[in-house]
Amino acid sequence: MELSLEEISVYLRNGGAVPEGEFAARVMELAAAAPVAPKGVWMRDGAEAVLCGTIGPRFDLWHRALSVSSAADALIAQAVGAAAVEKVMDRLEDEIRESLAEGESLSPRRSPGYGGVPLSVNGVLLAKLDAAKKIGVSLTESMLLVPSKSVVAVCAILPKGR
Repeated sequence: MELSLEEISVYLRNGGAVPEGEFAARVMELAAAAPVAPKGVWMRDGAEAVLCGTIGPRFDLWHRALSVSSAADALIAQAVGAAAVEKVMDRLEDEIRESLAEGESLSPRRSPGYGGVPLSVNGVLLAKLDAAKKIGVSLTESMLLVPSKSVVAVCAILPKGR
């Protein structure tokens, strides 16, 4: 999966500045080396679409190894992973939009842990999608997703005129 420097820089938390020079080169070097295996699954459930995407477990192992040798590289890798899983989710949303009936539209996605949606909803959504079996995404006892660079979300399917 190709990621641009601009896409990654969103997650670097450096005031919105796009890296330059040696820093930019290192970001792109790590992006090229990242073991990203994008997978996703979604389903329509009445007036909602449920979706889950991941970049796979090898990324977690790679990130952990980097964190031992370089905190800076681990920070960059975190941003690469976030940008990659966001791209997976954007592609899933595009697939959903393509499947909508004429006049229907898709709301922005909402994920457990944000906007008042409790983390406990993760289990319900993953079970609906059979995500553990289909794409290898599961939950810890504390309701966090594994692999870490995974997202589960719901989008409302809005009727014509809304």
